[in-house]
Amino acid sequence: MATQQAYRPETPPHPDHLWIWEKHVYLDEFRRSWLPIVIKSEGKFQVIMRQEDVTLGDAMTPNQLVPYELPLMWQLYPEESSETWRTCYLN
Repeated sequence: MATQQAYRPETPPHPDHLWIWEKHVYLDEFRRSWLPIVIKSEGKFQVIMRQEDVTLGDAMTPNQLVPYELPLMWQLYPEESSETWRTCYLN
């Protein structure tokens, strides 16, 4: 019978920023990759980001990503009651 607890790596903190790397792949300040899950309903859409390790291709420039329905950068704004992600649309 095992007497030691299973090893669990420390969970890194939530990222403060997510930058687009290539279509459907964002990177945070820890170089972790995040994949957007887009849910569309009644003319609105919600984006859920899921952290998943993926093989990265070459970084894309903003010109290569036009048109793209999601923002090129997300920034976390912690508030008292909840955490809010805001976006910056770059042209």
